[in-house]
Amino acid sequence: MKRKVIQIANSTQLVSLPRKWSQKYGVKKGDEIEVEEQGNKIILSINKGADMGVTKIDVTGLNRTTIIYYIQTLYRYGFDTINVHFNKPAAVHYRLGKEISISSIIHGEVNRLIGFEIVEQKENFYAIKDLAQSSIGELDHVIRRIFLLINDASSDLIKGATELNHTLIGTIEEKHDTVTKFISYCLRLLNKYGYPDYKKTCILYHILSTLDRLTDVLKYSARELLKIKKPLNSKTLQMMTEIDNSIKMYSEFFFKFERKKADDIYRKRNEVLVLLDTNKTKIPPAELVILGKMEQILELLVDVEVARLGIEH
Repeated sequence: MKRKVIQIANSTQLVSLPRKWSQKYGVKKGDEIEVEEQGNKIILSINKGADMGVTKIDVTGLNRTTIIYYIQTLYRYGFDTINVHFNKPAAVHYRLGKEISISSIIHGEVNRLIGFEIVEQKENFYAIKDLAQSSIGELDHVIRRIFLLINDASSDLIKGATELNHTLIGTIEEKHDTVTKFISYCLRLLNKYGYPDYKKTCILYHILSTLDRLTDVLKYSARELLKIKKPLNSKTLQMMTEIDNSIKMYSEFFFKFERKKADDIYRKRNEVLVLLDTNKTKIPPAELVILGKMEQILELLVDVEVARLGIEH
């Protein structure tokens, strides 16, 4: 995109802003724009999020989980208002094997969307709207909070498995919901504002999305652990502990970049996989199911490890 320079008097030079960009971010007369010089480039930015406006969806015939993901995705994308329509009052919950009300599904999900509230409710319609003023300046703080919460959830899972403490294991579901809430908020900020260093926006989005999947694995592993009634095999606990250590290793690597830590994460992955292959015939089937789920965490960590390497360049 090229713009001609307009000369005003003897000293002032002007360049027009692209109209689509101005409309997207609601730039008006009198607004202040940040101007940053980078060699032969000038970077313009404004402390406003993209105006994504209103969208509407029909969730008739969808199951409970798909409805949740549908609303969550539109929130993350950055829409300011989501109008939800439906012709049937209930949706099937496959895991529980029963129908639950769409009203309870929407209320439950909105409680996990920071800044969103239900502003209108009818028999077959809900309007959900962003009533808060978000800021990209909050992003780094919230990301730190996400890592702390994931580390806590992983530690509690290991402690619960070691002590076979079903009460503690049962809290992982709530911890998952809290992590998901903060990740959704960060993804929304990235979509509406972009990261201050715009080149990092896509990489951070990928890392956060992958951490969302990692937290899902912790939740699913906890559900399987709740089915076990006797102490776990020592090798099972050893591998679960090593995976927990890998999660914490990546957290340190994310905030304090050292190339050696990247190698350590991959080395730890291989050690756990060898240990699993060596002992798979000695471990009870129910515990192999748990390890099979948690094995995914090792692959997800390698994925975000590679992404973190890219941030440095």
